[in-house]
Amino acid sequence: MHKHQQRRTSLILLLLTLALAACATVGDRLDSLQRTLAGFEKAVRWGQFEAAYSFRRWPPGTPPTLPANLKNIRVTGYDAGSLRLDKESMTAWQVVTIRYYDLDTSREHSIIHSQEWRYDPEEKRWYLISEMPEFK
Repeated sequence: MHKHQQRRTSLILLLLTLALAACATVGDRLDSLQRTLAGFEKAVRWGQFEAAYSFRRWPPGTPPTLPANLKNIRVTGYDAGSLRLDKESMTAWQVVTIRYYDLDTSREHSIIHSQEWRYDPEEKRWYLISEMPEFK
């Protein structure tokens, strides 16, 4: 092999390696997103609202405050719709229907929760950017 061909072959191998590494990174982030969505669903579904609130990105200096009425809420269903993902901005959107029973009113309700999730590369995790579901 000539020197010129060796350089070209080395460059191609380097580019392929970088491309595969980038795919692995995106794949890892997508796996992380699936685990995050499942964790959030589980926390909401089982009424672990303090845990659910830890998934949200809160503005600096603004600690999460759980609404008082959450102690009277029992989630009876959590149905996630299809997931849309922008791989460039690492932002995901999902619409979820949450059914719940309010112990104060003895009534079942249903809400639509539009979720926006964004990946933080420094913390290597996904955060809910949109508001938390409001159980009224």
